[in-house]
Amino acid sequence: MKLIVGSGRLASMVLTVMRENNETYLYGRNEETVTQLLKQFSFIKKGHQNMFSQVNEVFLCLPPSSYESFLTTHQNVFSKKVTFYHMATALLEKDVKKMVEGKRVIPLKLAGHATVAKKEQNGLFVIPEHVRHERESIANCFPSMGVEIASEEDVLLANQLGTEAAVTTVMKLTETLKQHHISSAIAKQTINQTLQGVITGYQTNDLGGFAKKIVEKLKQKGDGSNEDG
Repeated sequence: MKLIVGSGRLASMVLTVMRENNETYLYGRNEETVTQLLKQFSFIKKGHQNMFSQVNEVFLCLPPSSYESFLTTHQNVFSKKVTFYHMATALLEKDVKKMVEGKRVIPLKLAGHATVAKKEQNGLFVIPEHVRHERESIANCFPSMGVEIASEEDVLLANQLGTEAAVTTVMKLTETLKQHHISSAIAKQTINQTLQGVITGYQTNDLGGFAKKIVEKLKQKGDGSNEDG
């Protein structure tokens, strides 16, 4: 029996890529978002505290600030054999273990963004080396997701760097478009579609002619900077 705890973006993504199982339950404090997910995913059922003792696997799709309140309140209700899949990027396994008093914890981190992974219905989960043996079972549970072996710290750093780069780019582009008096409608589409399309094309080596010229120009500029020392 599986239990998804939380009803936000991460929980929605997890349910989207999870293999359907009629023994999957959803528990969350926000009744509105829980109800929405129950309607969206017909294979899940609403979870209640009185069935926590029967759960084998718990997927913690909570923000870091909500971990302690949930676990300290409910962890004694769960079986000693339960496994907590800990998914908050900003928390480490050692921190969560302190909250569950010896129960099993497996870090299961998403490298990337939950909204995009849900939309594309694929992505990459990361587990650390010491639980490598869990790779096959996790891949079976999430058939459209890749499973990589790496440290929690690597995922945290990669997501931090990616987020910082994305925010910096959007803020800079927004300001530049304003300076050129580009209409808000065109600016919105440029940010929403041009950025994503070019990034995807760059990664898949499928850029258009205009983008290829810009890449070559930037490479030449970079080579010139290196030559200058």
